[in-house]
Amino acid sequence: MNNSIKNLLLISFLILNSIFANAQGTRKIPSEKPKLVVGIVVDHLRPDYYFRYSNLIGDGGFKRLMNQGTYCKNTKFSYLYSQTGPDHATIFTGTPPAYHGIISSGWYNRLSGELNLAKNDANSKLVGVESEEKGKSPKNLLAPTIGDEIKLFNDHSRVIGIGLNSEATLFSSGHAADGAYWMDDLSGKFITSSYYQDTIYNWVNEFNEKKFADFYMDRIWTPYDGENKPTVSDKILGKVGLNNEFYYDLNKEKRTYGYKAIKATPFGNMLVKDFAIASIINENLGRDDDSDFLALTFSCLDYKHRELSPFAPEMVDNFIRLDREIEHFLNFLDEQIGMENVLVFLTADQSANYTPENLQAQNIPNGYFSSYNAMALLKSYLNVMYGNGEWILGYDSQQVYLNRQLIEDSKLSLEDMQVKAANFLIQFTGVANTIPANSLIKANYTHGIMQKVQRSFNQKRSGDVMITLEPGWMHKIKDESDEIAQYSYTNQVPLFWFGWKIKRSTITRSVQVEDIVPTISNFLNISIPAGCDGNPIEELTQ
Repeated sequence: MNNSIKNLLLISFLILNSIFANAQGTRKIPSEKPKLVVGIVVDHLRPDYYFRYSNLIGDGGFKRLMNQGTYCKNTKFSYLYSQTGPDHATIFTGTPPAYHGIISSGWYNRLSGELNLAKNDANSKLVGVESEEKGKSPKNLLAPTIGDEIKLFNDHSRVIGIGLNSEATLFSSGHAADGAYWMDDLSGKFITSSYYQDTIYNWVNEFNEKKFADFYMDRIWTPYDGENKPTVSDKILGKVGLNNEFYYDLNKEKRTYGYKAIKATPFGNMLVKDFAIASIINENLGRDDDSDFLALTFSCLDYKHRELSPFAPEMVDNFIRLDREIEHFLNFLDEQIGMENVLVFLTADQSANYTPENLQAQNIPNGYFSSYNAMALLKSYLNVMYGNGEWILGYDSQQVYLNRQLIEDSKLSLEDMQVKAANFLIQFTGVANTIPANSLIKANYTHGIMQKVQRSFNQKRSGDVMITLEPGWMHKIKDESDEIAQYSYTNQVPLFWFGWKIKRSTITRSVQVEDIVPTISNFLNISIPAGCDGNPIEELTQ
């Protein structure tokens, strides 16, 4: 009996050992460092979309990231004023607007009195299309990006940035990138800036000649039914609670708005994914031990967030279809390079905000703030206090710019006028705080809302009075070209890590968006970019 047991145990051991050896032989061993790092930013992706709509998506996209990677559940921006430009700059530099300088999509030039867009560069021109549009570059970005640091460490590494919009693409690509490509609204082509290259590369021309934008716009957009046909699925309607179907003739939209119309549809994300795949193949990304970097921005959740609830049928459909594109892209990376060699992180810039209508339906405080009315009344007040004059240079992104040249010529105190303007504006319904710029220069705030405002404030570029709104309040659409997400729930974004040596886990402690860059630096064994004030996520680097 004893011999029989011993023999049985020996046979079992040999079988298990054989199985283990075979498993070891087929297991894909991660490279020493990632051969390719892919940073994906999804404009206006709410953290709750995954949990709210997980029953409507497949297993290979967001669920694969969640089930096989690490999810940082409590990730936030450390500053108050959140927009596309500032957020992309922060994600890829690891430092807030106070230091990287992209405080908004634009700011007023004190000398000319003009509103300068952060992406514009008079010394650059567009490459890949004949256009009279102003040139664009990342020159206004004051801090280096993770891509810049990768190039400084090894010039053989390739750094590429891709998106539908120039602003997001430029500030995620950085200064030293080998290419930054975005879609031209008039032609539907992917173009770049002379800041990076004098002529468009052949593979980009070949991609543009296939006219994918025309292909994607030649269709009807209705809710996804599982077969990509223009019919409405009762199953999806029932699960999401949609009562009304939407219907968009994209050919008609293109005739009205040009190729820009694709940016409000899920097919814009498809176009970005297609171009990203073409760039990986043609630039040979991830093919050797020189770690490459690819920055992608999917922005189709962005363009209808101003007019629609974040839970409107169009927004839900965008998310469902985005999940399929992420699945396709991950499969491509796995097949072509191997996920054991690729590190992916996926996060968002500002997440979509509840509209006042959403809040009103639940009796939650809400409202719209009219900056137009506020500035008109402030102008009248300053005229009464100081005499008639153009005391206000402009208003942008919840910042009041005073006419400093006129104030100086009139021998008045700038600090006094800042304080009086702030005290006047605090009286408006919906305004939570008004902060004179001088108080942000003199004081060092270490916590609370004032610290967040200070991390958004750049002494050279910010306005003279900073305004914050009460929770549930937002600007009227007609007042601003962009919308500020400024409260804790909109400053929270998802953060997924996937591939390479990433394990399955959930990190519940607070993580700052600025922590992404130093974490990647640790993985690549390179220096943290100058100005970066984030910290490596220790749970990932151990």
